[in-house]
Amino acid sequence: MLPEVRELLDLLICEFSKIKRQKFIQFSLMASFLFPIPLTIIMAKDRMSFDQLFRANMMFGELLLLPCILGIIASILFLMERDNDTLKNLVTIPVSRTKIVLAKLFVITILSVLYSVATLGATVIGGLIVGGVKGVLFRLGISIVLGILIAIATFPVVIVIIHFNKSYIFSIIVSFIYAVVSFVITMMLSSSPETVNAIASILPIPIILKWYLPLFPIEDALAYIKPYLITTPACFGILALYAFVSVCLTVYIYKRKEL
Repeated sequence: MLPEVRELLDLLICEFSKIKRQKFIQFSLMASFLFPIPLTIIMAKDRMSFDQLFRANMMFGELLLLPCILGIIASILFLMERDNDTLKNLVTIPVSRTKIVLAKLFVITILSVLYSVATLGATVIGGLIVGGVKGVLFRLGISIVLGILIAIATFPVVIVIIHFNKSYIFSIIVSFIYAVVSFVITMMLSSSPETVNAIASILPIPIILKWYLPLFPIEDALAYIKPYLITTPACFGILALYAFVSVCLTVYIYKRKEL
């Protein structure tokens, strides 16, 4: 194994060891059941399909709630060093700040994937109640990809948190505003796409929805949204650009932090 990869893996393990006792991290995975439970009740009552249940949980549980959770996790990862005054110890080992940032972003991404898979698990349980479960392996793959994409979509929040280096309350507010604004635009895209398509084509959360929708059959009532959807290469290309720019900016700002 290359020394650089080994060092990054050691940092990754170190980051997980620092947050394993954080109760919010444990709560975040439990929160993956927050929307599936009431949505299953509603879907069962209205006799909706498993596809509709999966989509509803994805929109509310992942496009709305998950960015909030990841923003708070990012604040824990990056502000904990400031509060405990441990950054000096890290850089005197020495460990490059670039690798420290990459390790923290990998932690955010891994937790995002775990949340997404846990949401799928809750959805499958709900699907058994609704009346049918299908394509679990395909949905597992989609859930893993969703976790990665939503983590990338949250990287701009990480930039704001590191740049301002404020309190946890500030980070929570920023994460909440970002998630809610993105979700509102996403919902407007579903109801009147022509009015918000321009901004929905550059914001990562709506872009993820525009990629996700054509993966499953779309009801006739939503046929009007088809011209505004995008292909997998387009979505992955845009999010890859977001990831590259966000990582570069995060590393740049993090390197400028005073010890």
